[in-house]
Amino acid sequence: MSYVIPVAELEVADVQAIKSQVIETLLSIAERQTGMPRDQLIVRDALPKTDFGLTNEVWVTPSLTANDWTNYFTQQLEEQRFVAFYGVANLAADPIATGLKFKVGSGNGTKVLDVVQLEGLYANTERVEGLLKKPLIYKERQYVNIDVYAKAAGTEPLVLKAVVVEPAGKVTF
Repeated sequence: MSYVIPVAELEVADVQAIKSQVIETLLSIAERQTGMPRDQLIVRDALPKTDFGLTNEVWVTPSLTANDWTNYFTQQLEEQRFVAFYGVANLAADPIATGLKFKVGSGNGTKVLDVVQLEGLYANTERVEGLLKKPLIYKERQYVNIDVYAKAAGTEPLVLKAVVVEPAGKVTF
C-alpha cells in the first residue's frame, strides 16, 4: 500500500523532480514496448473524456455512495498509449472522497494495484493536493479501473494527476 504526500509539505523543485521522474519512467516503458524513438512520442496531461471515457474533459466523479467504494471509471487503454498516475487534487469546498483504489483489469480479472487514503490531504484547506509515493503505471491495452471511497453521497471534483505517453499525432499534432 502506498500513500499520498501533501504537496504543501514539498518544495516546488521536489514536485517538479517527481513529475520529471514519472515522465522519464513512462517514456522508457513506451520506447521499449513500442520500439518507437522518443522523438516520435509525446507526453501530455491525461484528459478525463479522451483517455478515460468520462462525459466531459472535466474531472468529476459519478454519484458516490456513502461509506462504500464507487467506480470512478474503467477504461481500456488504446494500443501504444501509456499512463502514469502520480497525484490527486480535490477541488471540493467540503471533500467527501476519502480513498482511491487503483485496479487493473475489468470484471473477474480485476487486480488491486494500490489503495491510498486521502483524508490527510484535507488538513491543509488551501492546497488539497498530493503526490503518490509510488506512481501507478498502466500500459497499452490494459484496463485502467479506479474506485473512490466516500464518507457521504454526492459527486466530487476529484482530479487525478496523470501523464500520457503516445505516438505524436494521436491526440496532439
